[in-house]
Amino acid sequence: MNLITALRLNDLSARPCIALVGAGGKSTLLFRLGSELAAAGRQTLLTTTTKIWARQMAGAPFTITSPDEHLLADELPAALRTHGQLLALSGPALEAGKMQGIAPQAVCRMAGLSDVQAVVVEADGSRGRPLKAPAEHEPVIPACATHVINVVGMTALGKPLSADWVHRPELVAQLTGLHIDAPISTDAAARLVVHPEGGLKGHPPGAQSLLYLNLMDSDASTDLDAARDIARAVLRHSPSGGPGFRAVLIGSAAGSQPVLEAHCRIAGVILAAGRGSRLSGDLPKQLLPWDGDTLVGQAAATALQSTALDQVLVVTGYQADRVAAALAGRPVRIVHNPSWAEGQSSSVRAAVEALSPDIGAVLFLLADQPTVTGGAVDAVAAAHRRTLAPIVAPIYRGGRRGNPVLFDRDTFDELASLTGDAGGRTLFQAYGDRVQDVPIDQPQPQGVETWEDYDMLRGATLRRAV
Repeated sequence: MNLITALRLNDLSARPCIALVGAGGKSTLLFRLGSELAAAGRQTLLTTTTKIWARQMAGAPFTITSPDEHLLADELPAALRTHGQLLALSGPALEAGKMQGIAPQAVCRMAGLSDVQAVVVEADGSRGRPLKAPAEHEPVIPACATHVINVVGMTALGKPLSADWVHRPELVAQLTGLHIDAPISTDAAARLVVHPEGGLKGHPPGAQSLLYLNLMDSDASTDLDAARDIARAVLRHSPSGGPGFRAVLIGSAAGSQPVLEAHCRIAGVILAAGRGSRLSGDLPKQLLPWDGDTLVGQAAATALQSTALDQVLVVTGYQADRVAAALAGRPVRIVHNPSWAEGQSSSVRAAVEALSPDIGAVLFLLADQPTVTGGAVDAVAAAHRRTLAPIVAPIYRGGRRGNPVLFDRDTFDELASLTGDAGGRTLFQAYGDRVQDVPIDQPQPQGVETWEDYDMLRGATLRRAV
């Protein structure tokens, strides 16, 4: 996956200003983003609000250097039209071998020029270390930043908390509770990046905050597992002072694929509002006994056992109080749909409207399909992390799509406008080959629509258990 897709910048009308902070690959990411944005047709300004090594200037096709902001602004339009991207600096720095960047206010003024369609700015320094904590005057993020990406070099993991591996190790110790010279753990890295004086320091209000875990040239297989642990910890952290990280990107800034996985918060939604009118009696079918539980309880257990879901919602409707009572004591959120009789789309709308703004995808399960497995939930979520496809669906034996189905946040407006009883599957045709299929080597889960279905599924389950 490229960076533009991972950052959701495929809409060419957007004019992003992306600030890079942290340590362990910011400069590489600066030029990688510049190349991708320029290749996508955006005239892109690259710069820094701190300093950059003079040798790194070769990463851009063209560089303008002047201490006069007006001269820089005058030269930008023609140079951008010619080269597509350029690096703008103010001149040599006092520090040998380095070039001085541009003041953050000047960056914002240049970002407002009509010929500048994107800005990427390195807004922090780390003295070449893969991990850092910001000092009082850091980071130097322009107020106009639309995205702030905190970079962490995964080569720091397991290394001692010392100046050899960490810029300002004493500050890192204060923020994480880790002792000087102790090995840097995934827990300590996660605590650092979510700390308001660590990775979240200085992010402008309204900017999207993202974490980039740079595998660099380390043992990718080992560090990928560690990065996933950090991603889960970071996304499950809810800062009290405002929004946290919207997503965690894992990849190699210098690799052929800069983003291997894009982690976001995923909500699991169990649709349990219908009456089940084809079954006689007043008992909602979602309350039918199943393996010592109920059908809706089984769906909740499946969702809760998955490490891929950050929260689980259950949409109730018919006999809502009884259905909610069957889930008492479980960490699920009940969302009542008073319009449940209008069909499944009304429950989908109720779920989408109840989602918090930081949710990046929603995965739907049906309360009357008890044979859906936690493995299928995890496989669908993993495919979304690899692709950020708008819709991800499992393909079971026989080649038929089934549940659970995941919808990316890019589809939420469409889900919220659904009508009738078809639910989200009406979007499959609209998205065509953008739907990501995930092979699952299991029989397709069947729903309980009639007593015959219920008896057949219970019998099959009992036979498997014998």
